[in-house]
Amino acid sequence: MFRLIVWLILILVVVFFVVFNVDPKVKLHLLPGVTLENIPLALVIIISFTLGVLFGIMVSITQMIKLKLEIRKLQKEVEVKDEDSKQTF
Repeated sequence: MFRLIVWLILILVVVFFVVFNVDPKVKLHLLPGVTLENIPLALVIIISFTLGVLFGIMVSITQMIKLKLEIRKLQKEVEVKDEDSKQTF
């Protein structure tokens, strides 16, 4: 319940930010020759932030997957060494 309230407050803050900052309009150059005009600056900021967060999450997930695979590999090596040490006695 607490998380829901925090998310609602965060969404309300973002909505108020966008509503009160629709005046400054900017040109957004996506690609050479592709330009969007009269885009609210607040929208550009929110989209940029969202894309940055998503990119960060993707990088973090790939790092976590690599680490988990390395942990599994090391655990298998430890198990093999344990089995070898038990067989020699």
